Amino acid sequence: MNEIEFDVELTVRELYGFSMRHTYTAISGVFGLIISIGSWIICAIRFGELDQSARIALLIIGCLFTIIQPIMLYSKARAQIRRNKNINSRMHYKLTEEGICVSMGEQEAEVKWQDVRKKVQAKHSIYLYMSPIRAFIFPESQCDGQFARIDEMIDKQMDKYKDYVEPEVAEEGERTEDDHRE
Repeated sequence: MNEIEFDVELTVRELYGFSMRHTYTAISGVFGLIISIGSWIICAIRFGELDQSARIALLIIGCLFTIIQPIMLYSKARAQIRRNKNINSRMHYKLTEEGICVSMGEQEAEVKWQDVRKKVQAKHSIYLYMSPIRAFIFPESQCDGQFARIDEMIDKQMDKYKDYVEPEVAEEGERTEDDHRE
């Protein structure tokens, strides 16, 4: 059986990297960047024609998504690491043919491969999404030299379950197709 085991203890840098990527690859993040850059361009082109309050407003809008939001995301990641023991604890991952088992101390949870919604490959991490906002973060630096092997296994298992459809559960008293064969 093909299994891969490794431990991850998220740092502020890794959580911040995830937050930045998650925020700025979404439509709202891209739209925010366009607004900020557009504000700076308008301010630069029309600088002499604008009064001081308009210049200040455009500069502040320009800073919102390019300077202020990244600082806020960093502060949020730092605070989250400090106060949330679940994020800050060492998590043990075991990837098998059936799914991903994650344990932390006495607690253990298992996620089947068919429940993984998508994989995002970042420069130095893999993000496995189980929902639009919940993901496992596998930083390359914490994968015990198995990053390529982990990446390959995830791709293989996700490809295997890409067209998976949950079998329907029959209502009480109903017969399923398998019952008719008896």
